[in-house]
Amino acid sequence: MKTRSMLVLCAALGLSLNTVSAAEPGTQFRPLDLQAAFGSDVVSEKSSLSVRWDYLGKARFHGVEGPASGDPLGAESSVKSGAEDGLAAALKGTDARHWIAVNVSTGDEYLVELPTDTAAGLRRLAAKAGWEQGNAGVASASDPAGKTDDLSSIEADAKGWSNGVDTRTRRFDNTTYPYRAMGQLGGGLNSGCSGTLVGRRHVLTAAHCLYNQEDDVWTLGGLFRPGREGTCNNASCEPYGEFSGVWYFTPAQWRTSDNAWNYDYGLVVLNGSPGNQTGWLGYVAVAQSTLEDQCDKVPFGPGFLGGECSNRGYPACGFPEAPLECRLNNNLQGWAYQDPNACEIGSFGSAGNDGWAARFTTNCDISRGHSGSSVFTETWGGSTSAVLGIVSTHSCTTCSPGEVYVNGIRRVTPEVLDMISYFKAEMP
Repeated sequence: MKTRSMLVLCAALGLSLNTVSAAEPGTQFRPLDLQAAFGSDVVSEKSSLSVRWDYLGKARFHGVEGPASGDPLGAESSVKSGAEDGLAAALKGTDARHWIAVNVSTGDEYLVELPTDTAAGLRRLAAKAGWEQGNAGVASASDPAGKTDDLSSIEADAKGWSNGVDTRTRRFDNTTYPYRAMGQLGGGLNSGCSGTLVGRRHVLTAAHCLYNQEDDVWTLGGLFRPGREGTCNNASCEPYGEFSGVWYFTPAQWRTSDNAWNYDYGLVVLNGSPGNQTGWLGYVAVAQSTLEDQCDKVPFGPGFLGGECSNRGYPACGFPEAPLECRLNNNLQGWAYQDPNACEIGSFGSAGNDGWAARFTTNCDISRGHSGSSVFTETWGGSTSAVLGIVSTHSCTTCSPGEVYVNGIRRVTPEVLDMISYFKAEMP
């Protein structure tokens, strides 16, 4: 395509056309074929744009079971290393999205820059292509229907989260959609996170599950096991197998910002495509009032409206706020737990780069190991399963009566959609 026609097309789509004429040492401009990425029904003419990737050097990694994977779901604190001052300075004065990318196999680390209007254009293309709608996959329709176990005999002694009572139950329907698209990332009695497939090989999780701010290291303790049911390393516990990450991505501000928890989200690209079988969840950024209508229970007649948001994650059973059942029987490590009560919203706060409130609090019971799991709904638009937020922090562990909205969630906002849209297009 000639440059003039490409410029016209990019203007119509709201994209900035980056050229490769002024590359600095260590800088590359990666071409993105828009038609190949989004399809000819969405992009009718052959066109591409170039995205700036600045080489930062070799990344530092921690060991497989190191503290980077062992301290999920922590209390909020302001953590910024002096080593990131130069990176912070580089981000100033640019109207762009910035992400840190690491190639796990080579250790090469990059700063990825995408102009904000270009990112918004890619987000619109992704929406037109239906990327945000999710996919149920091709796993057998005869998968077990699922059940919950009766914990009435031990719940009285359990100490959990909201109001000091843990109401989570172990789940047995992990091979049904959408739950089979949720999985454990890493995992052990005192370590691990959770994540959600949002593409055939793209896992949405928390940034703190991928990069440890205090030690300035990435963690390699991240095998992803969708639909996991137990600790054994075979098909009975890992019905869809296990997958390692080949690329990790986090917002650059996760390292540089004084409000780093506003940027506690990340993406893993896997070495296989489990989503072809398990499917994946959609993801939406919606107004606060719409999110409250979806998640909060409102009395109506003999029942309720709303109350349609949930969380499911993989707790680390070695912590005192883990479900009592798995604390008493560590063989239950590697099982998913879910609060049967709705995840209702307490408050919103902390504006992100896109001007949206980046975080909200919720009352459903969660503990360490749930970090990176999603607050999701199965009824978006009537029947779509969609991610609404990413589990990030807590304000207490076992908590006390009266402490209700104790868990901090990184809300899905346009800047989160921008990250998913670009890296799904770049690495389909």
